[in-house]
Amino acid sequence: MIEKSNLKLMLNKCNINLEYTHNIFKPELLLLVDCQYAQGNVEKFEADNIMIIDHHISVVDITDNCFIDSSYQSCSTIIWNLLLDEHFPVNEYPELVVALLYGLYTDTACFADLYNHNDLTMKNQLYHKQPLFEQLTKSNMSLAEFMISTDALHNHYFDIDKRFAIVDVLKCDQSVLGIIGDFIIQVDLVLLSFAYTENDISYQISLRSCHPNLPANTIAEYICDGIGSGGGHVNKAGGRIIKDKLHEKYGQQNIFSIINTLLCRYMDENNITF
Repeated sequence: MIEKSNLKLMLNKCNINLEYTHNIFKPELLLLVDCQYAQGNVEKFEADNIMIIDHHISVVDITDNCFIDSSYQSCSTIIWNLLLDEHFPVNEYPELVVALLYGLYTDTACFADLYNHNDLTMKNQLYHKQPLFEQLTKSNMSLAEFMISTDALHNHYFDIDKRFAIVDVLKCDQSVLGIIGDFIIQVDLVLLSFAYTENDISYQISLRSCHPNLPANTIAEYICDGIGSGGGHVNKAGGRIIKDKLHEKYGQQNIFSIINTLLCRYMDENNITF
């Protein structure tokens, strides 16, 4: 379910009808966008034809029904290019323009990490003075989420030798974890940030990295092995740890100790020193 205030605002202002469901009748075509069936946060439904459009590293077998290209920074850009290939007049639909831009904005740390040619081209062609887009960029966090973030930043753990930070965050949206991670990775001594938050049956995790020997997606997969699922990109990743599986594998150890131990073990096994 969507809880983030800025996403709710975008859905409302851009007239995007979204329905959350656990049941659908077997469709002729099922299209997965910005995700893949092998990922833990994707529920599987039966369909005659399944197609995937995604910009994450492929975790499924590539077929003619897949457009997966991790060179793109945002799935919004892939959608934009596909629309252009079909000669669809994107610029004539201002709400679509705002939605595509906002997808790119959130995937590239507010455009700060924007570097790919295709993504830059979309931004340059679509970005101009748009009050709705400006409103969305100023609505990334509610007051309650701001208070959660400041508390988390105050209580972070930092390993000065291995150069990683771990942040335990009160229950919040995954996107807030990302905002916290984006902030912490800007600290000069931090090369990897790991933020996590607890919900009813699991922990959501978010990783940020700025060192080639610390690929966020690989570390997320390593941490979640046997207890959940994780993945993403080399500089940013996320995942989910299932509480029941965590306790089966590690007993009654607390989540912080497990994460700390696994991060240290990953660096030791890969001979990573600073």
